[in-house]
Amino acid sequence: MRKLLPFLITLIFLCNCNSKVVNDPELEDFVQILTGKFSSKKQAKEESGYAAVCLINSPIWKDQSGYWFYQELFNEEKSTAIYNQRIINIKRVDSITISSSSYIIPNQKKYINGWKDTSLFNQLTIDSLTVRAGCDVYFKKKTSTIYQGKTSKNSCSSSFSKKIKYTTSNIVMSRNKISSWDRGYDSEGKQVWGKIEGPYDFIRVIEN
Repeated sequence: MRKLLPFLITLIFLCNCNSKVVNDPELEDFVQILTGKFSSKKQAKEESGYAAVCLINSPIWKDQSGYWFYQELFNEEKSTAIYNQRIINIKRVDSITISSSSYIIPNQKKYINGWKDTSLFNQLTIDSLTVRAGCDVYFKKKTSTIYQGKTSKNSCSSSFSKKIKYTTSNIVMSRNKISSWDRGYDSEGKQVWGKIEGPYDFIRVIEN
């Protein structure tokens, strides 16, 4: 028993110090697929009405429990032309569902291109963020390499415009592509915002 005691103390210490120690290969696979830089440049060249947009999902707060990302969308030609910024938290909901919760960042301009230096987010705390209530995206694994997710029906209210009563998000993720289709609807259920033709296709950028 005395021989076992030092080993047990070391094991407890290691478990307490590493908040990322989890036995969930599927969740870790999901996080790996989400992480990185993606671009719709190819789609913009081939389909009219689509802009060349860069999407970056950059891990932050690695000492916090769970998986946290800074997400930014910006113009391919001008990285300071920002379309969207948010903090995302990825977590397990049940045995077949993974969720992505998004948070509004205070003083967003301060964090433009924050993916270049993620230590910038050490100035933020979780308590300082505002969750986008009702806007969680719920993912399920469709094949060994594809996850499909969507928001709950009519649950995600919008602040974009008074005409928009709620928004929806439909996302398909695979190893090298994220397809995202965001749409807004009025009180009568008519689409008044977002692409009608289909989702934006963001292809993973492999940088040398």
